Amino acid sequence: MVRHEATEGGAAAGRRPRRMSPHERRADLIATALRVFAERSPDSVTPEDIAEAADVSRTLVYRYFPNMAELRTAALRSAMDELAPLLVPPTDLPLLEQLRTALRAFIDFADRYAPAYVALLRGGSKVASDRTESAIDEVRDQVLHLLLQRSGIDRPSPRVLLAMRCWISSVESALLIWLTERPMSDEELADWLLDQLLAMLGASGAGDVELQALTATMGSTDS
Repeated sequence: MVRHEATEGGAAAGRRPRRMSPHERRADLIATALRVFAERSPDSVTPEDIAEAADVSRTLVYRYFPNMAELRTAALRSAMDELAPLLVPPTDLPLLEQLRTALRAFIDFADRYAPAYVALLRGGSKVASDRTESAIDEVRDQVLHLLLQRSGIDRPSPRVLLAMRCWISSVESALLIWLTERPMSDEELADWLLDQLLAMLGASGAGDVELQALTATMGSTDS
């Protein structure tokens, strides 16, 4: 993911063009919102904050986004679009390294947007909505699809599917704790989460065919 550089006050580094097409202006406001959300919880951000960071008037912000809910949803969708390709590791790596690569990318993403990530996944936040939950579910489905696709399990049993879904939830919960307490490094967290996946799959009651597929794929040096 490209790191967003910011100057004092949250404005983007470099001189901003004063005239933009409607598409460019909307994209710039979304990018500005993401920079602000990376520093503060979206719950506390106002249109005035976005206007100041984008160096535009509050009226212009309202012209593109009548309320903060719409801007938060647009920013989340933009962030999800950035994240999606990062969760697809190279196929020329062994499966465990593929999963470790994807985990590290996700941890880096959550760390980059820590205030927004915490606000989205903790209950009671006004950031969460049906639309944001739908976007998050898309990421969960992508991760599940990746696990199944790369593991070599053609027809997963209900037990294996449940174990994988529970592991995805545990990743989200562990990240919430890690972002607050930092009990280990990000690399150690990725390795720990990978160990949890292997333990959960091993205890899932998977059938012989599933376990053979997992063992063969994880023990292979090829994808």
